[in-house]
Amino acid sequence: MPQWHFPTSSRDTRSDAAGGPLSRRALFAATAVGVPAVAVVAGTLPAAANPSVTGGDTRIVDVPLSDAPIVDADGLQVRDLPGHLATMAGATWSADAAEPLVHARGLLEDGTWTEWFELETALDPETGDRAPGTELAWLGNVTGLQMRAEVDGMDVTDEVSAHVVTTSPLDADASVGDLSGPTATQPQSRQITPQASATATNPATPVLGPGAPTYITRASWGADESSTRSTSASRQLKAVIIHHTAGTNSYSSSQSAQIVRGIHSYHTRTLGWADTGYNILVDKYGRIFEGRSGGLHLNVIGAHAFGFNTSSFGISVLGDYTSTTVPAAARDAVSRIVGWKLLNTFHTSAWDKATWTPGTGTRFTPDKPISLARVMGHRDVNYTACPGARLYSQFDRIRGDAQRHIDRGWRVHLQGFQRAGGERSLGTVVRSAHQNGKYWVTELSKGLVLSEGNGGATGYATPFASSWRSAWGRPVRNASKDGDRTIQPFQHGTAALEGSAARFVTPSFRDVAPARVFYLEIEDLAARGITTGWGDRTFRPDNDNLRDAMIVFIYRALGSPAYTAPRNSPFRDVDPGFVFYRELCWAYEAGIARGWADGTFRPLEPVKRDSVAAFLYRAAGEPAASRADSAQFKDVGDDVIFAKEIGWLARTGISRGWADGTFRPYANIKRDQMATFVMRWMVQTGRA
Repeated sequence: MPQWHFPTSSRDTRSDAAGGPLSRRALFAATAVGVPAVAVVAGTLPAAANPSVTGGDTRIVDVPLSDAPIVDADGLQVRDLPGHLATMAGATWSADAAEPLVHARGLLEDGTWTEWFELETALDPETGDRAPGTELAWLGNVTGLQMRAEVDGMDVTDEVSAHVVTTSPLDADASVGDLSGPTATQPQSRQITPQASATATNPATPVLGPGAPTYITRASWGADESSTRSTSASRQLKAVIIHHTAGTNSYSSSQSAQIVRGIHSYHTRTLGWADTGYNILVDKYGRIFEGRSGGLHLNVIGAHAFGFNTSSFGISVLGDYTSTTVPAAARDAVSRIVGWKLLNTFHTSAWDKATWTPGTGTRFTPDKPISLARVMGHRDVNYTACPGARLYSQFDRIRGDAQRHIDRGWRVHLQGFQRAGGERSLGTVVRSAHQNGKYWVTELSKGLVLSEGNGGATGYATPFASSWRSAWGRPVRNASKDGDRTIQPFQHGTAALEGSAARFVTPSFRDVAPARVFYLEIEDLAARGITTGWGDRTFRPDNDNLRDAMIVFIYRALGSPAYTAPRNSPFRDVDPGFVFYRELCWAYEAGIARGWADGTFRPLEPVKRDSVAAFLYRAAGEPAASRADSAQFKDVGDDVIFAKEIGWLARTGISRGWADGTFRPYANIKRDQMATFVMRWMVQTGRA
């Protein structure tokens, strides 16, 4: 599973191409002089456009237009690419060349030509500049292409390369309509299994919370995961940005998946991106396709709006809506996904605005905060006509419809979030509602919202939200600091954050609950075999710890050194038949236990806290110590024989005493306190 990174700034300076075989700019420069065709392994079904590309595969052939003949077409000088069976087209040019205006058209199987389609210039995710290339346009099944490229009315096709893309159908494409929309016959929970395979770079989207729009998963539309690289997610969502893909709107319902596969191949193989640039794609029939992988419940960072990719959600409608009205089904699908995404990231208004601080390369003054609509178009943040004038003119209606979805949507987790103190207490949504075991879960930057079945939701502040699993159960107490670590008990164990590493510890003893103060130390002692408790699975934490048990714990903590006990006991009250005779003799010879002046050890008496300090100090090798270190305890004066040893415990943090400033040297130590002293001593001496 990939590592997820969560940028905290609203400025997006990351390169989507980073880590790939070529940067986007370098790849554009390379393809401008021609590179070999890129193809996926062929399948079995015949393709309408090109019989050699089958089984849902995509082929991209790079053709320098300088190699194509010039012909006259309607009074224009164009480059002719006869015999290229294709479905889509794009173009690139040299990085140092002037940006041309590129058009393409295709020859249909009946001998007529499509209209000329302007290929929109892409934006380079590395720099934010208009890139030396175009986005991909769908032409339909064509048997040849013609292309033209002009700068100030002058032909510059000799500086341009065409990218001739052939997509092919899958058997499943014909039934893709069953996988999305209000009347879907295959819910998302039935689609997610195929993507959770060894070939997937990013984790599959889990089952989303109640009210989520049904959509077509990457596995269902046939994403080639071998060309996908790891993606990242941000810690909050600030806006939804709407696009169109351009190209012809003349595609059938069974061809939508082909278009999505073609875009994925072009973005990853030709443009060098990590994945499809958009988070969601919507066809004119109102079907919703999962775009960039990594989970729709996450705020996955796309490559669709330079400077605003982090903390935005990109939706692109298949087709060109410059002069064509967006179909009602597509508009309704966009409204539905916008309303769901905003509601599930706890934004309750589709009409409000968000604050951004752009970097360089956008249409705004760098480092100057700006306020932009929560629902906006690509043209609102970059120099582009996208998403087309006719789609852009529908934005108020889209916002209004999205607001109705918000107002009528599943608000159980929003209500739990609000009851728990909202963003002030729990932070921003990192993963929107999804299924984890028996729970519906919303993960936030500072907490969780949990619900079960159709019940209400509860919000919990926790620093362990990103690590939480359903097996942990619910938090039973707030997190607290314990020295330099943070701990929090849950129903089925306790989580600990030590440095940057989180761990979860389940109970070993039936009488030591996760909420117990020294739960972790007791469990850590058990995990190392230093204590095994009693046969009835109890630890008896509130019992007095006996003197013989204290020595045994230290002996085991030191690795149970090899030792042969003498025939004659050093203590007159410990005979060779005593259960811990060997360990007590070892402690005597090691100088750890010296007993009383009368020659006794008194093994079955409770051990006092001052004696524990002496035992641990001696076992540590009697490091430099001072009685002055015990001054923090108001009841450890010069009359306390082991003041120096107690001071060493205080200085090293092994003992912190009570809240009233006492150490209580002559009190019996309880077994839970003993576990804590021993574990801290092991850490201090480098044994844990």
